[in-house]
Amino acid sequence: MYGGYQGRYEPQTYVALFEDPEPVAQVLEKLRALGIDDRYIQIQSGVPWLPQVFGRPSRVSSVPKYGMVGAMIGFGTAIALYFGTPALYPLRVGGFSLFPLPPAFVVIFELTMLGLIIATFLGVFFESLLPPVMGKRVYHPEVSDGAIAVFFQVPATLVERAKEVLMQAGASDIEQVEGSFV
Repeated sequence: MYGGYQGRYEPQTYVALFEDPEPVAQVLEKLRALGIDDRYIQIQSGVPWLPQVFGRPSRVSSVPKYGMVGAMIGFGTAIALYFGTPALYPLRVGGFSLFPLPPAFVVIFELTMLGLIIATFLGVFFESLLPPVMGKRVYHPEVSDGAIAVFFQVPATLVERAKEVLMQAGASDIEQVEGSFV
């Protein structure tokens, strides 16, 4: 971040707490004006606010892609099991077809849905970065009580200006924290 500053110029992570969502969008604009990029700002809230409320870009999820891949794997597995097993072990019973279609629909549907569900679960698991793979994540306990936390990384030279902007906007608490963004 910021050209790989080291030592006393290394970026520090801070959190500012707000009670209402209205000043948060203005604070984000002011932080951007100071030179802090969006990727170094994170908002946490106990309420699922839309990103547009805070003036943030929407985040694209890959979970539908995981689901589609899982559905295709389930479909392929169903086709292979349902039509491959009688082809490998042909057993004619009562003159019926070796590949009856009506029961095939049930088996194919169920295995396709099973693949979709498992892949979607794993996709959500991976997208949420659970379990944390890179150390401690930033979090503030007040978020569970309804506060909106704005985490931001800022070089040491801009810390005081950033704190001043946040206090003017109505931040109830500003403190330095340790951890990485999600």
